Amino acid sequence: MSWLERFTRSNIYLYLVSKYLYQNYLYRFFYEKEFEILKFIKKDDKIILDIGSNNGVSARSIRLFNKENTIISFEPNKFLKKKLEQTQKKIINFKFYLFGVLDKNTKIKLFIPFYKNYSLDAQSSIKLSYVVDSLRRGIFQKKLIKRIKIKKIISEFKVIDNYNFNPFFVKIDTEGTEHLVLKGLKKTIKKFKPVLMIEKNDLNFFVMSKILKKMNYDIYSFKNQKLKKYIFTKNEHLNIICVNKFNKSLLKISF
Repeated sequence: MSWLERFTRSNIYLYLVSKYLYQNYLYRFFYEKEFEILKFIKKDDKIILDIGSNNGVSARSIRLFNKENTIISFEPNKFLKKKLEQTQKKIINFKFYLFGVLDKNTKIKLFIPFYKNYSLDAQSSIKLSYVVDSLRRGIFQKKLIKRIKIKKIISEFKVIDNYNFNPFFVKIDTEGTEHLVLKGLKKTIKKFKPVLMIEKNDLNFFVMSKILKKMNYDIYSFKNQKLKKYIFTKNEHLNIICVNKFNKSLLKISF
C-alpha cells in the first residue's frame, strides 16, 4: 500500500472523497497494480471473470490492460445496479450479474456498512465479522467501528461451475469468502487453468492456499513487472497472482 493510499484511508472523510474520485475518474492512474499482469497474459477468445465487482471499477481497471475480451462481473449488492449499468456504457464487451459467487446456490444476508448516509459497500460481506475485519484493514481511523451502522439485505449467490464460462483470467475480491468462491469454481479452474488474481486476506489465506495447492496452483506476488513466490506476511495489503503449474506458458513473464 502506497503512502498516498495510507493517507486517504487515515480518515473516513478523506476515504469517502478519494473513493468517489477514484471510482469515477482516477482509476486510470491509481488502479491496483496487480491488474498490470494482464499485459503479460497471451490473448485468446476466452473471457475474464470479475467476482466481487462492486460498482464496476475493477472491470474498468481490467479494460485499461485488456481492450477486447469479454468481462463478466458478479455483484450481490443489488443497490449497485445503476453504477454497473453506467460502467456498461463506458466499456465494451461488459456484462454483469446481480448475484454473488459461493460454493452453493443460496439466498443469504449481505451485511453492508454505512457511515451516516454513506455506503461503505466495498467492505460488504456475508458475515458481520468479515465486515468488521474489512473496515479495520481498509480504514484506519480510530474508533470508527462504533460509528458504523449495518444494513442487511437478502442477496443471491450461485455456483459458477454450473455455467459454461471459459475464463483465462479470474479476479476475486469478496471480503473474506475467497476460499468459498474457489470451491464454487473448482471444475472451471481445473478445466481452463486461468490466471487468478485474489485479494489476500489473513482470515482465509491458509485455507485458500490448501485449495489452490490441490488444484496445482502456485502463489506469487507481482511487483516491478515480475512474479515472485509469495511468502505469507501478516497484515499485508495486496492481490496475489496464482498460476497453474502446468499452464505457465500462458504468461509472457519471468518467474
